[in-house]
Amino acid sequence: RYKFDSNDLHFIFEGYEDQSFYFNYIQPLPSKYETYISLGKKNSISIYNKIDWIKYKKNQIIFFIDRDYDRFLGETVPVDINIYETTYYSIENYICSGNLLNRIIREILHYHDREIIEIICNNYIDQLEKFREKMFPILVWIYLTRKAKVKANLNMIDLTKIFQINNDLHLKVIMTKNKIAYLEKVTNIKTPHITLSEIKFVKNTFEATTSYKEYMRGKYELWFFITFFNKVNLFLKTNYSHNSKMKTNINITNSIEIIGPRILIPKRFADFLEKL
Repeated sequence: RYKFDSNDLHFIFEGYEDQSFYFNYIQPLPSKYETYISLGKKNSISIYNKIDWIKYKKNQIIFFIDRDYDRFLGETVPVDINIYETTYYSIENYICSGNLLNRIIREILHYHDREIIEIICNNYIDQLEKFREKMFPILVWIYLTRKAKVKANLNMIDLTKIFQINNDLHLKVIMTKNKIAYLEKVTNIKTPHITLSEIKFVKNTFEATTSYKEYMRGKYELWFFITFFNKVNLFLKTNYSHNSKMKTNINITNSIEIIGPRILIPKRFADFLEKL
């Protein structure tokens, strides 16, 4: 579809949800554009490496990739003027914030008591911190299995088996023992030999980051955000007799399409677009 006599832009995304996330920001661009789904970061990088950049213009073929753990693991990730790599682990991390929770309580649940919303959002921050602390050992385990080149199907990890948000909007750990055994069972792997020094190294590496969002797998943070939000609906109905009559069912599958466009454009991405 690339035409040498045209200035059309060509955007290559890892997945379908990525397109939904970025589309709100690229739509106002004056140039016409085409969009493509590579079905994975490795595929996007492979496409980038196969293109003859002497022949094709970089400012017309743009790649969007998630950071993941690749840089922590020392894996080669190309850096170029036409590659936008998220600052955080993935696009999902950008969605999860107290500010966005405040907004969708007003816009989707149609609840507007400022003081109550502030209490709920402050509690969200507190419970998120607890979630981060409880997830930390699991994230270290994921990192070390990746480092050992063990292919674990992380999509099989069901966080509802480990955590829940109760009706008072507090995090509860429901799997207090044998978490590693559960992780091994559902991901169909055996944990590689891990030394204490390796665990300490990963712990220090994660804690040295600017934000936990750099090592928190985005889909896990999104699970917490969506689970918390859906409990807010019940919380308001039970405690404040507020019937939101919510017609939109927000879940992990559709959350990026529904609430992704509501976040402010990340500054790094705004700067990236200005250079196109």
